[in-house]
Amino acid sequence: MSHPLASTIADESDRWREELQHRGFHDDGVRLRGRLSWTHPALGPASARIEVQPGESFPFAPPAVRVLDSGADVEFTFHIERPEAPGIPANLCLWDSDWPFERAPWRDVDQLLDKIRGWLESTAAGWPGDADCDLERYLVPQDLLLIYDESELAAASGLYRTSGGGNEKVIRVGERRSASGLARGRPSRRDRGLLWIDELGAVSRPVRTWHDIRQLLGESAETVQRLIHSGVIRFLLLGYQRGGNSARLALRVTGGVGGIDVQSCECADTSLLTRQLRAGPLAGDLAASRVAIVGLGAIGSFAADMLLRSGVRHLTLIDPELMRPGNLVRHLAGDEAIGQPKVIAVFKRLQATGLPTKSIVTRAARLHELREAIGLVCDNDVVLDTTANARATSLLAVAAELAGPGVGHAVISACVQRAGNVLRVDRFPLRRGEAHLPTLESDEEESVRERGCGSPVSMTPPTAVVAAAELAVRFVIDHATRECALPASLADVRRPQPQPPFNVEGRIVSEHG
Repeated sequence: MSHPLASTIADESDRWREELQHRGFHDDGVRLRGRLSWTHPALGPASARIEVQPGESFPFAPPAVRVLDSGADVEFTFHIERPEAPGIPANLCLWDSDWPFERAPWRDVDQLLDKIRGWLESTAAGWPGDADCDLERYLVPQDLLLIYDESELAAASGLYRTSGGGNEKVIRVGERRSASGLARGRPSRRDRGLLWIDELGAVSRPVRTWHDIRQLLGESAETVQRLIHSGVIRFLLLGYQRGGNSARLALRVTGGVGGIDVQSCECADTSLLTRQLRAGPLAGDLAASRVAIVGLGAIGSFAADMLLRSGVRHLTLIDPELMRPGNLVRHLAGDEAIGQPKVIAVFKRLQATGLPTKSIVTRAARLHELREAIGLVCDNDVVLDTTANARATSLLAVAAELAGPGVGHAVISACVQRAGNVLRVDRFPLRRGEAHLPTLESDEEESVRERGCGSPVSMTPPTAVVAAAELAVRFVIDHATRECALPASLADVRRPQPQPPFNVEGRIVSEHG
């Protein structure tokens, strides 16, 4: 028995086809063909003959639309797919982004036809104001990813070696290689499969063949062509501009009797600027902040990862313990870290992000002296305590008081309580007029112990740990950026507890002054 919604969608598709038929489109059961009036910016009114074909994904995805006859002198350039075969009209690229089903504009026949009309008029006008840098979509794709560092190649050109780094699907730009002497004779094995970097300048139409690329290369075109045919050059990395935006096009090229075959590859910049693009608007402000994390277990490991990804570069990691197999289910590190100091295990995971880690300090030691704690507080903008150890927390809280109440020094203490049912963050020292939330004592539960380990094991689930780390990081960033908008205490009660104010589900905060 079919679902009622399926019948509703089928009915809508039928009505959609009927509306196109009412506008003069012929429906053969698969495709609908008809006329569409539009205005050429130079030639005036025109009548195009178009084909519309809703696919299996319709109406969740737009129908395929092809122009069989534009009705005017128009060169199709951008925003059109590659044709399936020579002589077959290609599908128009009408919508660049996905739309939710309930608001999909192609479900409305008038909106669909207006979109096609606008595509024809924009094409005839040369796509004014269009800045899409997507030249790779107009070429046959190759399943390769070419990696380069824009900060190193910003003004680069010429011949470069490549490496795969053990992955046949990844090509990395290596050191520069002089092109002298390579155009003649048989190149050595080391001088095969190299990469040429060049600039195409501003492009007004897509590149689809070697002829298109050769015209844009200018003076270097002849050299590049010879090196491709001799097997020296296998890849091209070409910079270009469109609509004020800059981009690079990666190509795999192969020389043969019939000419040079050109295919597109994915390419990606590995520079620090690109790696930090998604770090958030505060990343620049956090780069100079100094943060220490005491306790690199469950909460501390994830907090260290979030802080590095958010822009913090100066981290001090402190923890005396080794990684055990039982730690892994709630820890950032993996199985390979067993037996390593927790600080080293976390540091290696931070290194694996590719973000700068030169300013990260690790201390596989226990913090147990007040003098040392005061020094740690004074040397850092924020000290994050995730030890879940009452002695260490009180030591750091006192150190924060003795270091002074100025905004330059703070201790943030984060923990999970009651098997993950309460997440809590406290800041020290208090500011004028503030107070912490009351203490929530540990619940008396039957002890659960790991074999070979004398300490009781918390039954907190991994989800609560990650959520607590996120709360802790919010407090660290709030203080490190001097925003100082968060209270002295915040608790996230996931399951109400008998003791007020923790007897209500949701977030509770301490009093502000």
